[in-house]
Amino acid sequence: MDFIKRYTTKEGVRLAVAVTTATVEEARQRHDLWPVATAALGRSMTGALLMAGDFKNHENVSLRIQGNGPLGVIHVDAFSDSTVRGYVDNPHVDVPLKRVGKLDVGAAVGNQGEVKVTRFTQMAQDYTSSSPIQSGEIAEDLAYYLYTSEQIPATISLGVLVNTDNKTQVAGGFLVQALPDATDEALAQVEENINNLGPITQYLAGNPDGKGLAEHVLAGLSMQEVFEASVAFKCTCSRDRFEEILMTLSEADKEHILEDQVTETVCHYCNEKYTFPRQELKDLFEAAKKTH
Repeated sequence: MDFIKRYTTKEGVRLAVAVTTATVEEARQRHDLWPVATAALGRSMTGALLMAGDFKNHENVSLRIQGNGPLGVIHVDAFSDSTVRGYVDNPHVDVPLKRVGKLDVGAAVGNQGEVKVTRFTQMAQDYTSSSPIQSGEIAEDLAYYLYTSEQIPATISLGVLVNTDNKTQVAGGFLVQALPDATDEALAQVEENINNLGPITQYLAGNPDGKGLAEHVLAGLSMQEVFEASVAFKCTCSRDRFEEILMTLSEADKEHILEDQVTETVCHYCNEKYTFPRQELKDLFEAAKKTH
């Protein structure tokens, strides 16, 4: 089962760990993603979940990665209930492998462009900031964003392993943040731990439930788990919401869609389709006229 866990240490280091295999697989199925799109969106969804760290204030994080590669824009929303949704502009992208079995996410995303993050909490005003894309590999781009835009020194590792049948084998990652009081010894220890860990996909392939990952990363530090939640793909769209959108159309547009027997609307984020028969729309539009 997919999850996210957050840890603090006495030595001033914070860690968030997530396993997102089923969540990424649902995104793949909903959007019919090809492998490199699965990897790019999966990394971005995991990254956004890890970054939504202010759980006490119910923080939501919106992530937009706009590179100059064929994938187009990656759109992700991570919600305070540890659910996430997302899509890419062009799901059917294929680029040459970096090497045998290694998807070239950077080539699909592009190495020029912008990472844009908006944070929403119940307490404070929305906060939006951005930074230039570094490599298009996502983890490096998000770490650069955190350091330059939010002044948080961080190490991020994100991975998605796609099977030969295009299904998601494993997905997940971790985010290490150094707080201002972090000791040099602790940071050196964590850096060594991460180097010894090897690639995150390799670790998750051997430990699909993420077991022992936090203990590996924070080995030698006094760690305490402060948060745990299950993770899932979930969209906020609904038939009612699309109904409201249709009601805001101009009179000319309303007349235009009434020429069709059935109007179909599709949610970008989850690819859910909602159909409205002509008579139903006609009645809705008529009723709206009477109330105005």
